[in-house]
This record gives sequence, structure tokens and C-alpha cells, in this order.
Amino acid sequence: MRTRGKPLWPWTELWPWMIGIVSVIAFLLPWSIMQVGHCVDYAPGRGESYCESGPVIGAPAAIVVAVISGLLLLYFMYRIVLILIERIRRRGMGHP
Repeated sequence: MRTRGKPLWPWTELWPWMIGIVSVIAFLLPWSIMQVGHCVDYAPGRGESYCESGPVIGAPAAIVVAVISGLLLLYFMYRIVLILIERIRRRGMGHP
């Protein structure tokens, strides 16, 4: 619901967008950067030993989560910048 074309509280405050940023960093990004791996030791006739590692959720899912996380972070930062610009504009016009 809008009043005179302006969104209502709390969307005009900084804290919901800051909570969004913290939530993405705390809950989404770790899934795309956590690694898991395993090593296979040398066995006669089986070849050399080797190790493999990759994201816990798999490479394709990690890419999707990283892209979604990045887009969310960009959107949250965009909203914060808009709110700060509006606050600066109001102070310049003599409004509290």
C-alpha cells in the first residue's frame, strides 16, 4: 500500500535492507563456497593417488546460489543507496 506514491514503513528504512545483506552473507553464500573433497591412495594396478574437491552442493548449484546471492546483494545495496539519496535530498530541502 502506498501513500501519495511513496512506499510505507519499513521499506523506507535502512535496517530491513541491512538485515537482507547479513542474511545472504550468513546463509546463502557459505553454500556456494564450502568445499568437500576426497583422496584416493595409490593401489597397485590402479594408478597414482589423487585428490578431488568441489563445492558441497555441486558446481552447477554453487554457481546458481552465487549468482542469486550476488543479485540479492546488489539489489539490497541499491535500495540502501536510494534511501540515503532520499534522506540527503530531504535534509537539503529543510525536512527532518
